[in-house]
Amino acid sequence: MKLSINSRYKMMQGLFWMLFCVSSGFISLYLQGRGLGNAEIGTVTAIFGILAALLQPVLGGITDRSNHLTWRSMILMLAIPYLLICIAMPLIPGAWAGALFMGLLILLGNTIIPFINSAHFYYSHAGEYINFGVARGIGSGLYALLALVIGGLAEKYGIEMVPITGILIAFLFIVVVYRMPPTKESVKKVRREKTLQKGFLLRYPAFTWMLLACLLMFTTHNIINTYLLQIIQSLGGNSSQLGIALAIQAVVEVPVLFGFSKLLKRFTPKSLMLTAAFGFALKALMYALSSSVSMIYLIQVTQMISFALFASSSVFYTSEAIAIEDQGTGQAYMTSMMAAGTVLGSLSGGWMLELSGMTTMLFVNVIIALLGVGFALISVKNKRLLSKA
Repeated sequence: MKLSINSRYKMMQGLFWMLFCVSSGFISLYLQGRGLGNAEIGTVTAIFGILAALLQPVLGGITDRSNHLTWRSMILMLAIPYLLICIAMPLIPGAWAGALFMGLLILLGNTIIPFINSAHFYYSHAGEYINFGVARGIGSGLYALLALVIGGLAEKYGIEMVPITGILIAFLFIVVVYRMPPTKESVKKVRREKTLQKGFLLRYPAFTWMLLACLLMFTTHNIINTYLLQIIQSLGGNSSQLGIALAIQAVVEVPVLFGFSKLLKRFTPKSLMLTAAFGFALKALMYALSSSVSMIYLIQVTQMISFALFASSSVFYTSEAIAIEDQGTGQAYMTSMMAAGTVLGSLSGGWMLELSGMTTMLFVNVIIALLGVGFALISVKNKRLLSKA
């Protein structure tokens, strides 16, 4: 039985977010187990996050201009090294070897995201039906399942279960991507003089303000996610409870993502982006007031109105705000804010933990989230900024 492109895309999304769980979900656990402190974990994440943020728009631009490179070839060029690194990790001990390996996984994982999103655009542009919300929801569901599995395995057998799990997932992901039908990316041949005459960010001012909002949304998101283990440990928890918290966080995304097509019929992508900004602020405030692991589990439900909304609406917002010939670059800029937010979140969070403690980190996180709401409001409310001229 031949699978539809929609079904294959769902498989690709699902496996990718399992792959993403291996590195981003368990970086603190893995590097802490290899002997690194909070500030060192933050520094490692920041360095490779910076590289990812810089690399994403560059690779997106190269792919947009190339008649040979496609989203599919770029994913394979990034996923194969991911697999090789997972194989090497259990074989090479040491704190800084672990830091290098995990950092590279973060770099590669983040850099794949815009090409996953571009695949949806190109298939849809070619007339293929892709239910992005359901595909992304499957990704969240499988992320949740894998978080539970890795959390339990790491508690029982040790931290090297993280890359060992990554070997299997990366191999399956590569096979699925390789077997995805190629797309006719004829939009690359559209003349690009207008973009070249005027810088990308200047050409799309409203998009630029929203990028700033996204940077802060992901800074607050990653302050929490990168140091979720430490937050849980400060409340008396362990790695198994980290897995449960990550699983809850991912599971609650699923109904939002599965129903996203219905949300799009009632709300615009920009209004959903603004709602997500408020959701991140609410989540940050609740974390600052948390007092038990049970409360952390409850707070994870706010993922529905923060990251879950952002995950799909950011893709559609970019598709709507950016011209066809600039889609690869636009998606790459959007996802580069995720990587840059990882940098700011991990670095600032690690140093705040070392210098001032958990309480300071969580309350500064609230301020960052509120600034993100402010930038999102500027982008959405000022109609002049919505012009692509």
